[in-house]
Amino acid sequence: MELLEAIQESFEKEALLEDEFKEVTLIYHHNIYAAVPAALFEEEHAADYLKYNTKLLQTDTISIDEPVDNLGSQLVYIAYSNISNYFFDTYGDHAYYHYATRSLEVISRMSSGIYLEIMPSHFYVTAIDKNHLVAHNIFPYEQIEDILYYTLFALEQNKLDPETIPLTIIQEQQDAQLFDLLYTYVRNVAFIEDYQSYLNNIICA
Repeated sequence: MELLEAIQESFEKEALLEDEFKEVTLIYHHNIYAAVPAALFEEEHAADYLKYNTKLLQTDTISIDEPVDNLGSQLVYIAYSNISNYFFDTYGDHAYYHYATRSLEVISRMSSGIYLEIMPSHFYVTAIDKNHLVAHNIFPYEQIEDILYYTLFALEQNKLDPETIPLTIIQEQQDAQLFDLLYTYVRNVAFIEDYQSYLNNIICA
């Protein structure tokens, strides 16, 4: 089933979605995006930041989110035209963002460290140092060892010391095996204290 069909099916099943809302926000959550250092970002070359990672179609809409305060990074991504049009037809004007932008906004208000946001088939790695974005990327995984590999790779590439840097796991269901595996190599590991509040801040900001 295509994504738009799945969305339409959800609207048919959920009567609440037919209500009138004062404000509607659409959040895209996919891996067709790039976090570009603001100092290097040029809007006229937005497509170039994506084309090396994915095949762009003429119908693809390239979107640019507003930069996250103080992080010095600009997020470029694909906004699916058919989905945006469906939401416009349903609700009229609405705001839309990429999930990574919203998560960076939340993480930027946290203390310095590296953050792993674990999803069912992929995870985000974000490193913050004194409100400055050191690194941000998204990786696929099948086993928790994949998460460990990419995390250690990110630490090494960005010269971050696993003996001292705080590492926070952001995960709905805390995985003790993942914690133990990471703790073998990174000495300061913890789960986020309140995952639901973190998610609410992303969705309801």
